[in-house]
Amino acid sequence: MAIVIRNGIQEITLQLLQYIHVATAKSATCGVILAPCANMNPKTLDQAKGLMRKNDASLSVQLIYDDANQVLCAVLDGGTLGTTHYASLVLKDFLQTQHLLLGQLIVSSFPESAKPTETAIADFIQRAIRSKGNDDDIHFFTAANAETSVLIADPDDLVREFIKIRLELKGYLVYEAKDGQEAYDLFVQIMPDIVITELNLPILDGYQLIRTIQRQDSHEGKVIVLTDRQLSENRNRAYESGAADYVTKPLSISELEWKIKRLTENH
Repeated sequence: MAIVIRNGIQEITLQLLQYIHVATAKSATCGVILAPCANMNPKTLDQAKGLMRKNDASLSVQLIYDDANQVLCAVLDGGTLGTTHYASLVLKDFLQTQHLLLGQLIVSSFPESAKPTETAIADFIQRAIRSKGNDDDIHFFTAANAETSVLIADPDDLVREFIKIRLELKGYLVYEAKDGQEAYDLFVQIMPDIVITELNLPILDGYQLIRTIQRQDSHEGKVIVLTDRQLSENRNRAYESGAADYVTKPLSISELEWKIKRLTENH
Protein backbone atom coordinates (compact mmCIF):
# COMPACT_ATOMS: atom_id res chain seq x y z
CA MET A 1 0.00 0.00 0.00
CA ALA A 2 1.21 3.53 -0.82
CA ILE A 3 -0.57 6.60 0.55
CA VAL A 4 -0.06 10.30 -0.19
CA ILE A 5 -1.06 12.66 2.66
CA ARG A 6 -1.51 16.39 2.09
CA ASN A 7 -2.68 17.75 5.45
CA GLY A 8 0.47 18.29 7.48
CA ILE A 9 2.48 16.89 10.34
CA GLN A 10 -0.30 16.05 12.80
CA GLU A 11 -2.02 13.75 10.33
CA ILE A 12 1.20 12.01 9.31
CA THR A 13 2.12 11.57 12.99
CA LEU A 14 -1.19 9.92 13.83
CA GLN A 15 -1.18 7.86 10.62
CA LEU A 16 2.34 6.59 11.27
CA LEU A 17 1.55 5.89 14.93
CA GLN A 18 -1.46 3.81 13.89
CA TYR A 19 0.64 1.78 11.44
CA ILE A 20 3.27 1.15 14.12
CA HIS A 21 0.70 0.02 16.70
CA VAL A 22 -0.90 -2.37 14.21
CA ALA A 23 2.48 -3.76 13.17
CA THR A 24 3.76 -4.26 16.72
CA ALA A 25 0.51 -5.94 17.76
CA LYS A 26 0.96 -8.39 14.88
CA SER A 27 4.73 -8.87 14.74
CA ALA A 28 6.03 -7.47 18.07
CA THR A 29 8.44 -5.12 16.27
CA CYS A 30 8.10 -2.46 13.58
CA GLY A 31 10.89 -0.79 11.62
CA VAL A 32 10.44 2.73 10.22
CA ILE A 33 12.52 4.71 7.72
CA LEU A 34 11.90 8.43 7.24
CA ALA A 35 13.37 10.27 4.26
CA PRO A 36 12.83 13.90 3.17
CA CYS A 37 11.93 13.64 -0.52
CA ALA A 38 10.62 15.85 -3.30
CA ASN A 39 8.10 15.09 -6.04
CA MET A 40 6.97 11.68 -4.82
CA ASN A 41 3.85 10.31 -6.47
CA PRO A 42 1.99 6.98 -6.41
CA LYS A 43 4.14 5.64 -9.27
CA THR A 44 7.48 6.35 -7.56
CA LEU A 45 6.08 5.05 -4.26
CA ASP A 46 5.16 1.76 -5.94
CA GLN A 47 8.61 1.58 -7.56
CA ALA A 48 10.33 2.11 -4.22
CA LYS A 49 8.14 -0.48 -2.52
CA GLY A 50 8.73 -3.00 -5.30
CA LEU A 51 12.49 -2.55 -5.09
CA MET A 52 12.51 -3.03 -1.32
CA ARG A 53 10.35 -6.16 -1.61
CA LYS A 54 12.56 -7.51 -4.41
CA ASN A 55 15.63 -7.08 -2.23
CA ASP A 56 13.95 -8.92 0.69
CA ALA A 57 10.82 -10.89 -0.18
CA SER A 58 10.04 -11.45 3.50
CA LEU A 59 9.43 -7.73 4.07
CA SER A 60 5.91 -6.40 4.47
CA VAL A 61 6.37 -2.75 3.49
CA GLN A 62 3.87 0.12 3.75
CA LEU A 63 4.79 3.50 2.26
CA ILE A 64 3.29 6.85 3.28
CA TYR A 65 4.26 10.18 1.75
CA ASP A 66 3.57 13.45 3.56
CA ASP A 67 3.30 15.86 0.64
CA ALA A 68 3.03 18.99 2.81
CA ASN A 69 6.31 18.32 4.64
CA GLN A 70 7.95 16.27 1.87
CA VAL A 71 8.68 13.24 4.06
CA LEU A 72 8.52 9.62 2.94
CA CYS A 73 7.71 7.02 5.62
CA ALA A 74 8.49 3.35 5.07
CA VAL A 75 6.92 1.01 7.65
CA LEU A 76 8.34 -2.52 7.91
CA ASP A 77 6.20 -5.05 9.79
CA GLY A 78 8.48 -7.09 12.05
CA GLY A 79 11.48 -4.93 11.21
CA THR A 80 14.30 -4.89 13.75
CA LEU A 81 16.79 -2.03 13.81
CA GLY A 82 19.28 -4.18 11.90
CA THR A 83 16.91 -5.28 9.12
CA THR A 84 15.47 -1.77 8.84
CA HIS A 85 18.96 -0.28 8.50
CA TYR A 86 19.69 -2.74 5.70
CA ALA A 87 16.42 -1.85 3.95
CA SER A 88 17.27 1.85 4.27
CA LEU A 89 20.41 1.29 2.17
CA VAL A 90 18.24 0.00 -0.67
CA LEU A 91 15.76 2.87 -0.32
CA LYS A 92 18.55 5.44 -0.18
CA ASP A 93 20.08 4.11 -3.40
CA PHE A 94 16.71 4.32 -5.19
CA LEU A 95 15.98 7.87 -3.99
CA GLN A 96 19.45 9.09 -4.94
CA THR A 97 19.23 7.49 -8.37
CA GLN A 98 15.88 9.22 -8.95
CA HIS A 99 17.25 12.55 -7.59
CA LEU A 100 14.46 12.67 -4.99
CA LEU A 101 16.37 12.66 -1.70
CA LEU A 102 16.52 16.04 0.09
CA GLY A 103 18.43 15.14 3.28
CA GLN A 104 19.17 12.36 5.75
CA LEU A 105 17.40 9.04 6.14
CA ILE A 106 16.34 8.51 9.76
CA VAL A 107 15.96 4.88 10.86
CA SER A 108 14.28 3.43 13.95
CA SER A 109 12.57 0.31 15.25
CA PHE A 110 9.72 0.22 17.75
CA PRO A 111 9.67 -0.65 20.60
CA GLU A 112 13.37 -1.62 20.28
CA SER A 113 14.61 1.97 19.91
CA ALA A 114 11.77 3.88 21.57
CA LYS A 115 8.27 3.47 22.95
CA PRO A 116 5.84 4.39 20.14
CA THR A 117 4.10 7.41 21.67
CA GLU A 118 2.65 10.38 19.81
CA THR A 119 5.40 12.62 21.20
CA ALA A 120 8.17 10.23 20.14
CA ILE A 121 6.76 9.85 16.62
CA ALA A 122 6.34 13.62 16.24
CA ASP A 123 9.99 14.10 17.30
CA PHE A 124 11.02 11.38 14.87
CA ILE A 125 9.27 13.13 11.98
CA GLN A 126 10.57 16.56 12.98
CA ARG A 127 14.11 15.22 12.93
CA ALA A 128 13.63 14.06 9.34
CA ILE A 129 12.18 17.43 8.35
CA ARG A 130 15.10 19.28 9.97
CA SER A 131 17.58 17.13 8.06
CA LYS A 132 16.62 18.73 4.74
CA GLY A 133 19.65 20.23 3.08
CA ASN A 134 22.08 18.14 5.16
CA ASP A 135 24.20 15.23 3.97
CA ASP A 136 22.25 12.29 2.57
CA ASP A 137 23.62 9.86 5.15
CA ILE A 138 21.69 7.39 7.31
CA HIS A 139 21.10 8.23 10.98
CA PHE A 140 19.32 6.44 13.82
CA PHE A 141 16.54 7.66 16.10
CA THR A 142 16.13 6.41 19.66
CA ALA A 143 14.38 7.78 22.72
CA ALA A 144 17.79 8.54 24.26
CA ASN A 145 19.01 10.68 21.36
CA ALA A 146 18.53 13.94 23.25
CA GLU A 147 20.38 12.73 26.36
CA THR A 148 24.03 12.58 25.29
CA SER A 149 25.71 14.25 22.32
CA VAL A 150 29.12 13.25 20.97
CA LEU A 151 31.42 15.09 18.56
CA ILE A 152 33.94 12.93 16.66
CA ALA A 153 37.02 14.66 15.19
CA ASP A 154 39.07 12.39 12.94
CA PRO A 155 40.40 12.85 9.38
CA ASP A 156 39.67 9.18 8.58
CA ASP A 157 36.17 8.88 7.08
CA LEU A 158 35.96 5.15 7.86
CA VAL A 159 36.84 5.63 11.53
CA ARG A 160 34.25 8.39 11.94
CA GLU A 161 31.56 6.38 10.18
CA PHE A 162 32.24 3.24 12.23
CA ILE A 163 32.10 5.09 15.54
CA LYS A 164 29.04 7.10 14.48
CA ILE A 165 27.00 4.02 13.58
CA ARG A 166 27.92 2.16 16.77
CA LEU A 167 27.15 5.12 19.02
CA GLU A 168 23.90 6.02 17.25
CA LEU A 169 22.74 2.43 17.74
CA LYS A 170 23.32 3.01 21.46
CA GLY A 171 21.18 6.15 21.41
CA TYR A 172 23.80 8.91 21.21
CA LEU A 173 23.43 11.98 19.02
CA VAL A 174 26.63 12.08 16.97
CA TYR A 175 28.31 14.93 15.07
CA GLU A 176 31.40 14.64 12.86
CA ALA A 177 34.38 16.84 11.96
CA LYS A 178 37.34 16.02 9.72
CA ASP A 179 39.74 18.69 11.03
CA GLY A 180 40.42 20.62 14.21
CA GLN A 181 38.91 23.91 13.10
CA GLU A 182 35.66 22.29 11.98
CA ALA A 183 35.55 20.40 15.28
CA TYR A 184 35.98 23.57 17.33
CA ASP A 185 33.36 25.45 15.29
CA LEU A 186 30.90 22.60 15.88
CA PHE A 187 31.79 22.47 19.57
CA VAL A 188 30.92 26.14 20.02
CA GLN A 189 27.69 25.68 18.08
CA ILE A 190 26.31 22.52 19.71
CA MET A 191 28.26 22.22 23.02
CA PRO A 192 28.39 18.39 22.95
CA ASP A 193 28.67 16.35 26.13
CA ILE A 194 31.73 14.45 24.86
CA VAL A 195 34.40 15.14 22.23
CA ILE A 196 36.37 12.22 20.75
CA THR A 197 39.45 13.43 18.89
CA GLU A 198 42.46 12.11 17.03
CA LEU A 199 45.68 13.97 17.84
CA ASN A 200 46.77 14.08 14.20
CA LEU A 201 44.23 16.61 12.86
CA PRO A 202 44.64 19.16 10.05
CA ILE A 203 44.49 22.93 10.77
CA LEU A 204 44.21 22.60 14.56
CA ASP A 205 45.88 19.45 15.86
CA GLY A 206 44.36 17.44 18.68
CA TYR A 207 46.37 19.14 21.42
CA GLN A 208 45.37 22.60 20.18
CA LEU A 209 41.74 21.51 19.92
CA ILE A 210 41.72 20.21 23.49
CA ARG A 211 43.29 23.39 24.88
CA THR A 212 40.90 25.58 22.88
CA ILE A 213 37.90 23.62 24.13
CA GLN A 214 39.11 23.83 27.73
CA ARG A 215 39.50 27.60 27.44
CA GLN A 216 35.96 27.79 26.07
CA ASP A 217 34.43 25.68 28.85
CA SER A 218 36.64 23.74 31.23
CA HIS A 219 33.66 22.10 32.97
CA GLU A 220 31.66 20.99 29.94
CA GLY A 221 34.43 20.12 27.48
CA LYS A 222 35.07 16.45 28.26
CA VAL A 223 37.54 15.17 25.67
CA ILE A 224 38.54 11.57 24.94
CA VAL A 225 41.64 11.18 22.79
CA LEU A 226 41.44 8.32 20.26
CA THR A 227 44.75 7.99 18.46
CA ASP A 228 47.41 5.66 17.08
CA ARG A 229 50.09 7.53 19.05
CA GLN A 230 51.01 5.11 21.82
CA LEU A 231 54.05 6.79 23.38
CA SER A 232 53.75 7.90 27.00
CA GLU A 233 54.89 11.41 26.07
CA ASN A 234 51.87 11.78 23.76
CA ARG A 235 49.56 10.50 26.49
CA ASN A 236 51.06 12.86 29.09
CA ARG A 237 50.86 15.84 26.75
CA ALA A 238 47.20 15.08 26.01
CA TYR A 239 46.35 14.95 29.71
CA GLU A 240 48.31 18.15 30.33
CA SER A 241 46.28 19.82 27.56
CA GLY A 242 43.06 18.85 29.34
CA ALA A 243 42.00 15.45 27.96
CA ALA A 244 39.74 13.43 30.26
CA ASP A 245 40.78 10.03 28.86
CA TYR A 246 43.10 8.44 26.30
CA VAL A 247 42.36 5.47 24.01
CA THR A 248 44.80 4.03 21.48
CA LYS A 249 44.06 2.46 18.12
CA PRO A 250 43.33 -0.15 16.90
CA LEU A 251 39.92 0.81 18.22
CA SER A 252 38.08 -1.21 20.84
CA ILE A 253 34.53 0.13 20.49
CA SER A 254 33.46 -1.51 23.77
CA GLU A 255 36.28 0.27 25.63
CA LEU A 256 35.33 3.57 24.01
CA GLU A 257 31.65 3.11 24.90
CA TRP A 258 32.57 2.33 28.52
CA LYS A 259 34.71 5.47 28.80
CA ILE A 260 31.93 7.63 27.32
CA LYS A 261 29.42 6.16 29.74
CA ARG A 262 31.76 6.72 32.70
CA LEU A 263 32.35 10.37 31.79
CA THR A 264 28.68 11.15 31.13
CA GLU A 265 27.54 9.45 34.33
CA ASN A 266 29.96 11.66 36.25
CA HIS A 267 28.63 14.74 34.40
